[in-house]
Amino acid sequence: MKILALSVSAGLLLAGGNTIATKYSTDRALRFEMESTMKMSATSAEVNDEPVDMSKGGASSETTYEETHVDHALAVADGKPTKLRRTFEKVGGTTSMTRGEESNDHDLESSFQGVTLELVDKDGEVECEVVDGKAPNGDKALEGHRLETFLDGLLPKKAVDVDDTYDLDKDSIRRALRLDVRKAMYARPDSDGEGGDNGGGRRRGRGPGGMGGGMTDEADWKGTAKLVSADKEVDGVSCSVIEIKVEAQGTRDMPQRQRRGQAFGLYAMAENTMSYDEVLEGKLVFSNKDKRPVSLKLEGTLHIETNVEFTRNDQTSKMHAVQDGKIDYKVDVSEEAPKTEEKTDKGDKK
Repeated sequence: MKILALSVSAGLLLAGGNTIATKYSTDRALRFEMESTMKMSATSAEVNDEPVDMSKGGASSETTYEETHVDHALAVADGKPTKLRRTFEKVGGTTSMTRGEESNDHDLESSFQGVTLELVDKDGEVECEVVDGKAPNGDKALEGHRLETFLDGLLPKKAVDVDDTYDLDKDSIRRALRLDVRKAMYARPDSDGEGGDNGGGRRRGRGPGGMGGGMTDEADWKGTAKLVSADKEVDGVSCSVIEIKVEAQGTRDMPQRQRRGQAFGLYAMAENTMSYDEVLEGKLVFSNKDKRPVSLKLEGTLHIETNVEFTRNDQTSKMHAVQDGKIDYKVDVSEEAPKTEEKTDKGDKK
């Protein structure tokens, strides 16, 4: 019996590792505060292989997205939420574009501001409806929302030891960066009389803003994660720390747009492509005690090159431009008591 007991104990040690997974409970709500900032600038340009003088400064832009939402699981089964309320307390941002001494500022608005969604798992499919507030703009506004937190895809799917690495797939990365729902959350209204001046030189608008805005939303993201600590004290709480690196590279064909006055076959586009290279690195902190994410902080760069070639009146012109930028992305997660008016399904709180 002693030999058997020793064998079992050794087996448990060998099968050890750290299970890092969000605990869902109807007894708490999780608040997610996200901020993403991208600063881009034109660094060089050529026309017909001749460099363009950038001494007076080229175009630049800065775009910030902000989102705060609160998740409250109303029902949980097998450790996963099956019914959940998601309240969007803040969704918006700003974008500013500068060329020389001229600047153009916009406030980015979202029809998700103040909206509460109820998500329900129906035989593996997520049904989503608005239970408070006005229905958001767009036919697909309620598609793509998930019951789990948008950071869960960055967590390991099995127990891991310190220094273990694992791969991150495209969908998990897009969800973590909120790229899977950004287009819907900032959709333009079908018809609006807004978007005009809002005083102070600012304008209101929707949709991806700034240079490079939306460039990598649909990219083939890939990434890796590494558990670097299983017991790091953060604000007095034991946490696991995971290093994250994600990247996206590729080339996109841009829309073939015909300029004013260039109809009737006077303008033939031979090339209109844009290549991109984005890399983000940082850390995800996870509370071992509370079984939930605490924060995600990523920093990185975006490099874009544009090539345009067209023929007009038998004369071919070529243009090449380079943009470089920096990206900061952060998410803070906190825990709070759920609203008393949000009733949970009885007997299903674990």
